[in-house]
Amino acid sequence: MKAGISGRSGDLALSEVVGFVLLLGVIVAAMALWMMYVVPAEGREDEIAQMNAVKDRFTDYKITLDSLWINSNDPSVPTMSGVMVSTSFNLGTPGGSTSAGGLFLPLMKPVASPATLTLTSTNDRMTIKSLGGTVDMNGSYPINKIEYQSQNYYWIQQKYYYQAGGVFLEQDNGSTTRVAPPISIINSSAGAATPAEFNSSVTVAPISLEGGASIGGNGPVRVDTRLKSIQRALGPDRKYWVNISVSVPDYKTARMWNATFLEALDNEGIPDWWYVTGTSEPGDPAPAVAFVYIKGPFDDTTHGDVWFTLHPAEYAVTFNNIATGIT
Repeated sequence: MKAGISGRSGDLALSEVVGFVLLLGVIVAAMALWMMYVVPAEGREDEIAQMNAVKDRFTDYKITLDSLWINSNDPSVPTMSGVMVSTSFNLGTPGGSTSAGGLFLPLMKPVASPATLTLTSTNDRMTIKSLGGTVDMNGSYPINKIEYQSQNYYWIQQKYYYQAGGVFLEQDNGSTTRVAPPISIINSSAGAATPAEFNSSVTVAPISLEGGASIGGNGPVRVDTRLKSIQRALGPDRKYWVNISVSVPDYKTARMWNATFLEALDNEGIPDWWYVTGTSEPGDPAPAVAFVYIKGPFDDTTHGDVWFTLHPAEYAVTFNNIATGIT
């Protein structure tokens, strides 16, 4: 009898061990499937949401800086020179580092992806040339940029940047303009009685940034921006033609600027014989160049048919870490 009881007890203990091992195997398999499929999906959604937030933050930043130079062109009020505005950018995603409790719980959440925010002093320039009129409005302006470079683990790498008053997106398959820079080209011939009175209007605000900084990792960064100098608007002055060109690092970026110029022209219905656009060739030595040449309805130097207005503005930019432990 004792031997039979002992055998049954052993079988019961063995079955309990086998059951525990099977249960542990099911748990491990479920965790593996979760980490293989659910965690990357959550991480991808987090990184997409973060990059959308970055786009919105750059858009807000552009609107804020535009308000400073626009308000400074009212001759009835003092300029906004010296005024500083402050905003913050969140670098990266929070990820599993914010999860609490248990050894395995952080493993069940996506890994936090870092990012880098940089104020880059580039050799990029915007050059403006014109002919005619009474005001010298020719010049070349540095167009440094503030760029947010992702270091995503679950989604594609993206770079958003603010340059020359516009917001741009760069990724592996190309570059695009998300918010157009302050370049306006319009047909101002409304009310003209004869073709001889047809004309166009060009308004450009070359935005320059001064400084150099870079902060990487996770968490918020404060960006302080001060309007350093502002000229009252030059013009409008009657020109025979106006040429706007940008020099950039590569042909891909030059094509993006060319598309930006064409969009500005198409949006206002400018006749195609009033302008010429183009870029340097793909194999040409750097820098690459994109340009728009606006001659208006008359291709000669007897009709000043391009009204040109210029709003140069320069900003000083600094970065500061924000203490995230303070509540």
